[in-house]
Amino acid sequence: NKQIEGKVSLVWEYFSEYGHAPDRKGTTIEGVNVVSPSFFTLEKLGKGNLLENVGTSGEEYIKWAHSNGYKVWPLVSNDSMKETTSEIMKDYKLREKLINQIVDKVKKYNLDGVNIDFEYMKEEDKDLFSRFIIELTPRIKSLGKVVSVDVTAPDGSPDWSLCFDRNVIGNVADYIMFMAYDQHGEYVKTEGEEGTVAGFDWVELNINKFLGTQEEVSSEKLVLGMPFYTRLWKVKNGEVTSSVVTMKNIEKSIPEGVTKEWDEILKQNYIQYEKDGAICKMWIEDESSIKEKLSLVNKYNLAGSSYWVKDFESESIWNIIKQELNKE
Repeated sequence: NKQIEGKVSLVWEYFSEYGHAPDRKGTTIEGVNVVSPSFFTLEKLGKGNLLENVGTSGEEYIKWAHSNGYKVWPLVSNDSMKETTSEIMKDYKLREKLINQIVDKVKKYNLDGVNIDFEYMKEEDKDLFSRFIIELTPRIKSLGKVVSVDVTAPDGSPDWSLCFDRNVIGNVADYIMFMAYDQHGEYVKTEGEEGTVAGFDWVELNINKFLGTQEEVSSEKLVLGMPFYTRLWKVKNGEVTSSVVTMKNIEKSIPEGVTKEWDEILKQNYIQYEKDGAICKMWIEDESSIKEKLSLVNKYNLAGSSYWVKDFESESIWNIIKQELNKE
């Protein structure tokens, strides 16, 4: 029962204000066949309660998506709450309570699936998270719906990376979403450690870890996540600070006279300039870098790609996505 013909092309929609799902009426998103709005989060130390952020605007959003032929797999997020997640994972009854709520929401809102986005978990809860996915998936599949699970790159820190058993998740869920970004993130504070959010070489290396003997995830389950943002790094007196720049704002953030250089290894444009006594650096995510990453979806015959996050992009990106994913 394949819900998606061809490659999955999913865009996440994030909104935090209650009942403020974006109003997309009268618009379409080229090249996309799944949307994942941020409808559900765990309640902080809430004994397995699931909070919902659907409301009237969310119901309108679901209608809009379905009328345009998009599947809706909303986010079920743990909001990076390590203790809250641990409390649920360690207790069979709380896991069951959470799963029952997820199943109820899927039925209530006629959703097509879910996207489980649990980040920052205890390494000791790794097998329990797998357990949770093993318990959840048959319940969702019995409704004819889809389970996708977001995971980070292998071989990182305990609570960011080692908390996932990618092999088990990949075996059980319909799709495993590799969030192939934050290769260098806001945690970087030391000069010389700054870098790209998603370099081509790093992305490809990790795809090979997923598909190879290390994780043994099947290529038809693996969805490659890519960023619609980058970071502007500022290096001053050995200290590093960075801020997120959305793809659509990159061009206007570049000072006049600064030229881009193509990096053949990272497969993206790079700029460097001085401002207010700081050296500013940016590895740019644009049509060229995204096109290169999309080529990996075809090269490794992956299940598809996903994008963080809607409204960060430049408008021209959708056409590139459509062209690349429909290549024979």
